[in-house]
Amino acid sequence: MMKTGKLMASLVAGVALSGSASMALAQQGYAGISLGQAEVKDFCDGWSGVDCDDTALSGRLYAGGFFDKYLAFEAGYRYIDETSAEGAIPDLVSAGIDASYHMFDSSLLVFTPEFGPVRLFAKAGLQFWRQDVDAKLTVLSESFNGSEHESGLAFRTGAGATIDFTESFGLRLEWDYLQNVGDDVLDNLESDIHIFSVGPEFRF
Repeated sequence: MMKTGKLMASLVAGVALSGSASMALAQQGYAGISLGQAEVKDFCDGWSGVDCDDTALSGRLYAGGFFDKYLAFEAGYRYIDETSAEGAIPDLVSAGIDASYHMFDSSLLVFTPEFGPVRLFAKAGLQFWRQDVDAKLTVLSESFNGSEHESGLAFRTGAGATIDFTESFGLRLEWDYLQNVGDDVLDNLESDIHIFSVGPEFRF
């Protein structure tokens, strides 16, 4: 996994810009929004006696274009809400940690032929992620707060289906797999993420 730096930002920007140029030459464009649930698989691993939630609401905005009937490129922005863990010894000490994510991605998509109004697809690409971590420690009546931000570049893949209601409007259902996202200083903060989502898609 690559860490924050100008190289990563330049790489993602280059991919996005080349994709934007490709979309300008595309036969058909599309855009959409999706909502779903993300599971940060390793976030709660190894913590006992702690209230931990490794799932969070996720939303994504995206736009893309078809090169031909079966191949498309798209770019998007995703936000994953907070996963959290809390533990306490009553009247003595308590501690908690929250992690949320911002992501910019680009992917190539390969589609199947139509099955009536349905088309299946698989995708693969890269994403630039930013992880925001907030922690709080309370000892007796004294509280201590801290925050940290980490970013990096990761591989992404997934699969899904589109259901056409008209030539310009449809529904998209998909699964995304995001690999090795987060700060590797703690095993719990670096994790694979699975996301199941659904939302409307518009074509133009």
